[in-house]
Amino acid sequence: MGAGFHIQIVNATPYNINQVKSHSYQMEWEPSSQISPNSFTQFYAEFKETVGHDSIDDAGDVEYTLEGVSNFNFTISAKKSGVHGLSTPVPSEAGYGVLVEWQNIPNGLFVYPTPDTTNTSAVGWIHDGVVTIALGYFPSNTQSPISPYPTPNYGSGGLADDQSVLRPSVLHWANNWMELFAPCIQNLCLNELTLPGTHDASTYCAGSISQTWVQTQYQNINQQLSQGIRALDLRLMLSSGSGDNQFVMCHGSFALPLTLVDFLNQVTQFLADNPQEFVILDLHDFEGNWTSQTYQDLSNLIINTIGQDKLIPPSGISQPLKDLWQTTGRVVVGSLEFPDSMSDWLAQNTPFWSSSIKQYWCGTSVTVWSDVQSYLQQQIDAINQPNNFLWSLMAQYNYEGAYGVPANVPKELSSFFAGLNGIKSNIIATDWWNRVNTSTGQLETNVNNFSALINGVPLNILKGYRRANNLPLW
Repeated sequence: MGAGFHIQIVNATPYNINQVKSHSYQMEWEPSSQISPNSFTQFYAEFKETVGHDSIDDAGDVEYTLEGVSNFNFTISAKKSGVHGLSTPVPSEAGYGVLVEWQNIPNGLFVYPTPDTTNTSAVGWIHDGVVTIALGYFPSNTQSPISPYPTPNYGSGGLADDQSVLRPSVLHWANNWMELFAPCIQNLCLNELTLPGTHDASTYCAGSISQTWVQTQYQNINQQLSQGIRALDLRLMLSSGSGDNQFVMCHGSFALPLTLVDFLNQVTQFLADNPQEFVILDLHDFEGNWTSQTYQDLSNLIINTIGQDKLIPPSGISQPLKDLWQTTGRVVVGSLEFPDSMSDWLAQNTPFWSSSIKQYWCGTSVTVWSDVQSYLQQQIDAINQPNNFLWSLMAQYNYEGAYGVPANVPKELSSFFAGLNGIKSNIIATDWWNRVNTSTGQLETNVNNFSALINGVPLNILKGYRRANNLPLW
């Protein structure tokens, strides 16, 4: 058994994507022959690491054209660059990758991942997971290329290095993905988008707390946003401080060494650098003895730090992004967890969204992925049309094995949220955003879990195409 993965192709155009030719060497490689308009499909590939041959030269490629669009074609290539330590040859680096080369991209066609100035998109891959390639047709718009993708450091060639290609490619475009694909998603509302989020977003600073479950993120807020996160789950506690400093971040009963002001300043800095992106703040938990006055002080602090003009009012739920971009509003503050006694005050004095953000979480007793998958599927199957509120799936499970060590499931998430499940989702919130495999107790700060992002963005392109052409979103 070799290193296997799925490639999903999204066709958000009115034309068939047709295979022209395909070739592989020492690989399982059966690309889809045709992808119909307004659809998506997957095919499986595997580097054959069988006994008796070296897998260094395993490779596959497939060429496609877009029916009715002359001269345009693209080639998807999968290749193992080499394994360190092989006698013949002996490369200094190793790893796996998926690459797309585009030829003659016409005006009106958007492709994902974003092409660079060499008409190349570095896709990467996830062992036993799904990565996505997409085409979207949006006439009268032109896609601008980005600078050339960086050359990845493949690592030593083991499966622990699976995503060494994925990481630098995603980091190359994730910080402003909404701006890059604005013509594709401009007709969608925030509740219709598929958005990556982080659960307990502020716990990155909990390294000094000796409790396995407290630190569920390892990167600060600006880093999370720069890696494509657009929804942040906030937990707040009243501290012994005074004024603005009394509001600190927490995870359950554990106070974190981070004030709300510092948290919000990272959000505003990110938006200053990326003014076309939107950020959703989910005020989800309030620990301590809160009063009406402290809730009011909290609300005023948020408004003053972010700026009244940057806050999107509740009416923004029904406004497509193209209208929101015409305003200065870029931040949603969800106040669903405020007490009912504050409802009138909030409505009169703040632009907070009292009906958002609803979280769906399967609880603390889940020990296997299949239980999480069953719960998530139940929630998604119940969705027949976009909700009229923002909502979030808490897409992680809590521990594995006899010792209750936190587990992370990027390959499972990338598979589950491909296709229809990803289309129907709104916010996909994960723990351990920058961990990549299911090895328990393993901290991997150099590699990232982009499962919700790499499928969510191309599926947003498909939803944007459907909305622009008066088709059902699903």
